[in-house]
Amino acid sequence: MGGMPRGFRTSVIDPWAPARRGQAGTNDLYAQHRPPPSVLIVRSWRARIAAAVSLIALIALAVGVWAWRTGIPSRSAPMIAAPSMAGLNYGVPRTVSGEWVGTQWLRSESSGGYWESTRPALQADLDFIQQHRLGKVMRVFVGLDEAMSWDPATGFKGFEQSALQNFSAALDMFDAHGMRVLAVLYDQQETGSSGNFHFEALDGAHPAMRQGYLRAADQFLGRFGARHTVIGWDLFNEPYNSLAQDGHLPAPPHDNPVSPNFSDQTVHDWMRDLYRTAKAASPTALFTFSDTTELYWNPLPDLAKYSDAVDFYDIHVYDDHPSYPNWRWILNKPYVVGEAGASTTDSHYENQALNSSAVAYLLDHEAAAGVSFVLAQGPAFSEATGFLTPTGAAVATFLTKNPTKS
Repeated sequence: MGGMPRGFRTSVIDPWAPARRGQAGTNDLYAQHRPPPSVLIVRSWRARIAAAVSLIALIALAVGVWAWRTGIPSRSAPMIAAPSMAGLNYGVPRTVSGEWVGTQWLRSESSGGYWESTRPALQADLDFIQQHRLGKVMRVFVGLDEAMSWDPATGFKGFEQSALQNFSAALDMFDAHGMRVLAVLYDQQETGSSGNFHFEALDGAHPAMRQGYLRAADQFLGRFGARHTVIGWDLFNEPYNSLAQDGHLPAPPHDNPVSPNFSDQTVHDWMRDLYRTAKAASPTALFTFSDTTELYWNPLPDLAKYSDAVDFYDIHVYDDHPSYPNWRWILNKPYVVGEAGASTTDSHYENQALNSSAVAYLLDHEAAAGVSFVLAQGPAFSEATGFLTPTGAAVATFLTKNPTKS
């Protein structure tokens, strides 16, 4: 049905036809200006080579995009040597009566803390974790603010020495159980906690407070940074989520969690300065800043947010139906999943059926994804009943089936 209308006549002009027929005359401009055959051959080969190069480049790009999107690994991932490929995002110990005290667990009772009650609870937890094969890497929140003597105007004045001694004792307990710790230095989640970071230090109006935080990190990491118990230091928990705007958290005053909603530049400058301070204090230690908004959810993550401030990536994945990006292609430093769980939407990570399923997937596929280790979020066990939760069972099952990874 297509083509030209019936009765329509046309002719195709071939500019070289007269010359081929030997009919070129003085008025035949095409014939007069026709390039020599040798020039035509050179042009033809150049065009073919250019076309071939372009085609090869397009094929390579297409293969690269396909491999990146489908997760086909292209290279071996740099790894952190860990005693197991699974463990827990432990957080902090409760008291022996089960009370949640957050980042106030290290101070002694004589200075307003809970150590005398959290220490035996930590001992019991570590015994249970070891007995039930829940991994040998635990993510633990220090909340360094709780160990500080504080001036409301200028910030850090020094350390409460008993808190530092208690932290050393806690590391001894992990050592005794053959476990290593991913330690979180600063955290901003619970504004009422004595262990919460005073974010006004970064508002530009409190330079002495900002400098005090760097001085505190220098002193603390100069003492503990190279401790073998600590496999890595998360210098600030999810800074772009809890200090900047990536997490879309409300500004204070508001119910926790909140964020001062600083600019990315303000937060990045702080991260860079804190990292440099930490690295100078303990050159051999590994440092990072955990992420929950950029590296998993963004298909083309902005690595400039982290590249000059981390030795490895600590990525937090909360997804009911997780699927690893091809981090082998994207990231050029080791990476771990420091928090693994179901979606934060409607607190799905508190639903054991959803959470255990997400954790199981992330564990089962971590080796193929090049992840050094995965730490499960959420309650893994109940000492009161002596049983594992479904999330804990997912961790224990993975390590039982993969003894070389335990």
